[in-house]
Amino acid sequence: MPKTTILIPAMLDFHFPLLRYAFCTPRYTPVILEDCPDAAALGLEYAHNDLCYPAVLIIGQMLHALGSGKYDLSSTVLMIPQAGDACRGSNYLHMIRKALQRAGYGKVPILSLNLKGLEEDTKLHITPAMIHRAVNGALLSDLLMLAYHQTLPYQQQAGEAEALLARWRERLGKRLQGSRITQREMKALYDEIALSFAQIPRCQRQVQRIGIVGELYVKYCSLGNCGLVSYLHSRGCEVYVNGLSWYALYYLDTHIIEDAASGRLLLPLLNWLSRMQTRMVESLRNAGFQSAEPYDRLHRTGQGLIPYGVHTADGWLISWEAVQLVQLGIRKVLCVQPFGCMPNHICGKGMYPNLQRHFPQAHLVSVDYDTSGSLVNVENRIQMLLDAQ
Repeated sequence: MPKTTILIPAMLDFHFPLLRYAFCTPRYTPVILEDCPDAAALGLEYAHNDLCYPAVLIIGQMLHALGSGKYDLSSTVLMIPQAGDACRGSNYLHMIRKALQRAGYGKVPILSLNLKGLEEDTKLHITPAMIHRAVNGALLSDLLMLAYHQTLPYQQQAGEAEALLARWRERLGKRLQGSRITQREMKALYDEIALSFAQIPRCQRQVQRIGIVGELYVKYCSLGNCGLVSYLHSRGCEVYVNGLSWYALYYLDTHIIEDAASGRLLLPLLNWLSRMQTRMVESLRNAGFQSAEPYDRLHRTGQGLIPYGVHTADGWLISWEAVQLVQLGIRKVLCVQPFGCMPNHICGKGMYPNLQRHFPQAHLVSVDYDTSGSLVNVENRIQMLLDAQ
């Protein structure tokens, strides 16, 4: 029986090269959709212009892929993650269906990736093997991202960090497709990866250190943030973006475990992920790299500063990550938000003044990304942060 191609929108640029192996099954061949310069225009053509920015881009990217001629639509499905909270992302599947029908692709199936029992008739069946590969892929990608970003601006030989990253992705991709990786092997990989980046010859350079916090999509997706990380790298900055495993633990802790039925089933997953993340952070620090506190300690750093009950969408995680950046000595923080994301504008932006009062030495600049916004305006706000003394 031929495999079905599962098209996954670009959302986690640094992580998907390894995370995609979680969806490699006897039934599915995963394909991460490429950047589409016309995604916004195409999305607006078939979706309401008041949708949140990520929804417009995802719809546009999917329509571009279906119309590209690269895929046999009779054996192709689309996949969309759904958070299942007050975020409009919980309704993306219905928005995408309407856009597909208008564009003439109404027969292409859509799968929902969620842990909250949404869309049971089209829900992607998640197996223990998929969860295992996803957790390992996310943690390994976090470690690669944190070590790579802290090495790139200081490498003596141009391209050495990039080449090492590519070698690790190739090796780890092959390993993730093999037999189950034991915890002992994972810990050995953490140490080996961290040390390999630490051994790249470095030179002393004065660079600006810029932290990025914000809504999940625009924080991790270059399509959603107009290539923000590359833009900062081109200006000689060291970039710090916290890892995906912190969001995964935050989501499990605040959105899933509170549900008594699913909480009992997923509590072992939270505990396992937390233990492995703590070990990953230890490997980074032992090799001389910086890292935010592991989640089990991170969520205590903001007590008395940001209410723990503020956990709609990305909630308190945005501001608590900003606190961690300042405590790591990264005083300049970009807070990125998409247009139309009301939960994050309230739960994210609403906390910035309080953070600024508690950390007057920090510079927090909020940047909104919008289909109708100008890239020049975005870059001007970023430059305002770079110019701050």
